[in-house]
Amino acid sequence: MDRQLAALVADRFDLGPDARLEVEAARGEQGQVRRLVTARGSYALKESFGDVDADEAEATAAFQARCHDAGVTCPRPLADRDGHYLAKVDGSPVRVQTWVDIADVDPLLDPATVGETVARLHAVVQPGTERPHEWHTEPVGAGEWRALVKAARGAGAPFAESLARLVPDLLAAEELLTPMAGEQWLHLDLWADNVRAGPDGSAFVIDFDNAGPGEPTRELAMVLFEFGRDDPARTAAVVTAYEAAGGPGRVRSPEDFGVTVAQLHHIARYQVLGWLNARDPEARARAHAGVREFVDEALTVPWIQRLVSWAS
Repeated sequence: MDRQLAALVADRFDLGPDARLEVEAARGEQGQVRRLVTARGSYALKESFGDVDADEAEATAAFQARCHDAGVTCPRPLADRDGHYLAKVDGSPVRVQTWVDIADVDPLLDPATVGETVARLHAVVQPGTERPHEWHTEPVGAGEWRALVKAARGAGAPFAESLARLVPDLLAAEELLTPMAGEQWLHLDLWADNVRAGPDGSAFVIDFDNAGPGEPTRELAMVLFEFGRDDPARTAAVVTAYEAAGGPGRVRSPEDFGVTVAQLHHIARYQVLGWLNARDPEARARAHAGVREFVDEALTVPWIQRLVSWAS
């Protein structure tokens, strides 16, 4: 089955003969990435488990290709024989990119390298005409947080009480959320999962699926939280390298962390629901780990204020 799929994909994307699938590089809730090897080289095959919005997939891939061609260290999406980045092969939506050997997730990646890489991303100015997605701007809200706590308690979730104690801090952070202008297209998912060390020590950016319009300053704030790690020296190193490389963002107020707060909270909601609705122990354990990380490293207003002071 895998050999047949490999041959079909290689033919559709004109990747060369002797195609085979070698390893599963990453697997998530919505899809998986595997290495596809042909006589011409190695490629990343992204398979989605459900339907994919074709227009969104084409738009994000085109943006990623533009970033790659402008010098951003990221894989390059490859078009099929018809010029499309998304294709249905054997009934499943697939995409292909160049293959890059990357290291494991590491939020302690060299901060200067991260800052320079984000600056290069922000130098690719593709004007945003669409409204930013609510995932980046809207709160989960008091009612939903309390409902999640109630459901978690009712189901005997091991994280129920720690989540309940955290709710006041979560609501205080959500007070910082304000509308965001769609100034230009951004990656909008620059967590450590998607910024990895490459073979030469550079920072490689992967997974552009959530790319869309936003404000560079708010994306920079996300990077300061993720890679600054509540450390003034690391935070300053990211900012210094970013500004030296011409990055346009300037974190000056707690409201600049709106995207970070919104995304973290929506992800946490998704993980709590994932625990409540898990169909097997593996899925429940995965969701529990996600909630535990959120609770243990909750982005509170005092933490945000520290990051602002170190970045200014």
